[in-house]
Amino acid sequence: MNVSPAEADIVGTHRGDGELPGTSGSDSRALSCRDDHSLSADFEAPRDELETLLADLWASALGVRPIGIRDDFFELGGHSLLAAELLVGIQEAVGTEVSARTLFLQPTIAELAAVISGLADGEGGED
Repeated sequence: MNVSPAEADIVGTHRGDGELPGTSGSDSRALSCRDDHSLSADFEAPRDELETLLADLWASALGVRPIGIRDDFFELGGHSLLAAELLVGIQEAVGTEVSARTLFLQPTIAELAAVISGLADGEGGED
């Protein structure tokens, strides 16, 4: 069989078990430890029900545990597509719509929870 170099690269990366290279069998976003990331804040556990809910949503979106309330979404590997997924999850779980701009400006659970609490209390704008 005569194979071009490009085809050889493709064939060489196939594992033969039906999985793409770099993915695990059931979930390509297996959980990693927060210690695997360079974070600017020490771990601080969620203090209330809203922060715990947000930490669980972040862990699901980012594939990282545990999530502290001072951890930055983007330092943990978050990006715009994951932010969109997270914001949909927040709206479904809390019933409050949070803008992407808010997440970009308040990228920690503590900051985001304060904004969501303010919105729920009718305090007005997100920023």
